[in-house]
Amino acid sequence: MGLTCLRRPLALNLRQYKEYTMRTMKILPIALAVFAVNEVAAQQWAQFRDESEFFAVNFPGEPVVTEAPFASEYGATFPSKIYTVEYDDHHYSIKVVDFTDAQQIYLELPDKTDEASSQWLWLYDQLGATAQVARHFRERGGDVTFDAWNHIDFVEGHQLQITNADRSRTFAGIYLHNARLYVLEATVPQTALPPGLFQQSITFLDEDGVRVRYELSPERERLSIRRIPEASTVQAAPTEALR
Repeated sequence: MGLTCLRRPLALNLRQYKEYTMRTMKILPIALAVFAVNEVAAQQWAQFRDESEFFAVNFPGEPVVTEAPFASEYGATFPSKIYTVEYDDHHYSIKVVDFTDAQQIYLELPDKTDEASSQWLWLYDQLGATAQVARHFRERGGDVTFDAWNHIDFVEGHQLQITNADRSRTFAGIYLHNARLYVLEATVPQTALPPGLFQQSITFLDEDGVRVRYELSPERERLSIRRIPEASTVQAAPTEALR
């Protein structure tokens, strides 16, 4: 009798524990989903388009657009635009470096080393720009937790994730397309959700403002282009030059 009395509470406790665990497992994903929705809803996310720079991306608000020079690996300077949205401890930006006039810019360099005199340097500089910017992110410091090749619609690029000294996290994406380098950067607090709504949202546009998607071969040849119409939303704001 004594043994039976000891077992019944134990069996009941185990049964209650299992029921509690099952309820928790059902409720937790819902709670996380509600948290994610609330965090996203706290900011007015919308697609921002700049058809003059052939891209669209999601931003949590209207970006401030500025200009700044971009120093290349081999000493040339190229124009760039920077689109930025900041709130609280969140920072979102995309830099667009324009290599359209790269060949002429290199021809006009006043001081040329033997290396800089190469007729193909304007091309090398563009092809190496992704690696150059990725290196600059690593040199900032912090713990690099992801560092790998990536693509968006088979436009090749590179992604990094870095945990900074203050425990904030930086998510970066770098892509070269249509003689332009696109550098996405999002830095969020330690407790914030990963900014995938920004980092993964960039799309590349053709001359008609239509999204393009490629097929890629192992030799990195772009085999074909699919045009994917999209409804336009927020248009580019006037540029404010940096001082």
